[in-house]
Amino acid sequence: MNLGAFIEQLWHAVQTGQLPDLGNWSYVILIVLVFIEGPVATLAAATMAASGILRADLVFLFSMIANFMADVFWYLLGYFGGSRRLLLRIGWVRRRWFTIRRIQRDLRNRAAKLYLLTKLSMGLLTIPILIAAGMSRVPWLHLAAVGLIIEPLWNGLLVFAGLHLGKYVAQLEQGLQVWALVGTLVVFFILLTLYRRMFARIAHTMGVDLREAPPESSRREPSSPA
Repeated sequence: MNLGAFIEQLWHAVQTGQLPDLGNWSYVILIVLVFIEGPVATLAAATMAASGILRADLVFLFSMIANFMADVFWYLLGYFGGSRRLLLRIGWVRRRWFTIRRIQRDLRNRAAKLYLLTKLSMGLLTIPILIAAGMSRVPWLHLAAVGLIIEPLWNGLLVFAGLHLGKYVAQLEQGLQVWALVGTLVVFFILLTLYRRMFARIAHTMGVDLREAPPESSRREPSSPA
């Protein structure tokens, strides 16, 4: 499918309320969206797989690959960019610099534990922890071992839930399918946000601070290097 046909299919889906069949572009979009919000993107793709638009095995495979690529990207960004302050040129990182530095101070002796907790929290502070791990030169294999255990279980659960959700969506009228999917994903995102907040409190009782907001005395953002 070329780019023109891709846009036409997408526009047709918006107009008719039917789930779009974008061919191989769907898997490219899935990889990109997993970088942004992995759980929601995987659930949506699995729902489309239940309708026969995508293949469930490829959704599982590409979501796994995308999660791994995202983790490697943020780790390498910290590894190669931290010492030369290249990270501070990125606004998103500057706004979370206090959190990254706070994590880095206590990371060396419990990197795998923190990474495991952030995976179990469904992504809470995953990026700051990976950047801090790269800056602290934590061996990547320590983190990869955690990912090899957690990612198949987590992505398999999302695909399983999406397939069952997709069976329900497929029974709706064609004009309601897209809106039912969007509504479900919005509810899922709200529940995911609440779960992450609850998990942060649980982790705090375990002596692990997964809160992102800095204290009042440290709210000033670092200056970007010239």
